[in-house]
Amino acid sequence: MRVAESPTKDLSIRLAGPGDLDAIERLERASFTRDRFPRRNLRRLLSRSSAAFLIAAVGGDEAGYAMVLYRRGAGVARLYSIAVDPAFRGRGVAAALIRAAARSAREKGAARLRLEMRPSNMEAMRLYERAGFTFFERKAGYYADGEDAIRMDLVVGSGEEGGGGAPQ
Repeated sequence: MRVAESPTKDLSIRLAGPGDLDAIERLERASFTRDRFPRRNLRRLLSRSSAAFLIAAVGGDEAGYAMVLYRRGAGVARLYSIAVDPAFRGRGVAAALIRAAARSAREKGAARLRLEMRPSNMEAMRLYERAGFTFFERKAGYYADGEDAIRMDLVVGSGEEGGGGAPQ
């Protein structure tokens, strides 16, 4: 069994910009065999104020990203995608991205952060549960291949109230 070294001392998270498109696309390809975003969709979302891309870097290497979507006045943000390079898995990158996504949602005034995931992805489900997400709905036939989706929710508080409930 491989014991992963913690990257916390040289892990940083920053907002992505248009110049990060190649890195985000590389992380998508390395992380997913299905449900990948086409490059043109990533480019379009990177330019939208309703989306925030967070890049995790370890020692200067892009290790992962998270995409959070917002709708004005909705009070709910959506963790739309999270991807970690296989070389950096098991080192706390995904958990750090989730914490950063929760902070970002709270700063934008959201009270909740929600996501959809495949129930067959047990590793992701354990990650989200450890981060404080709870199940609230199953959507039948959600994915193109017919698999259901599990919808999960995390209370992050509100920007005006100073937050609460978000993992630190």
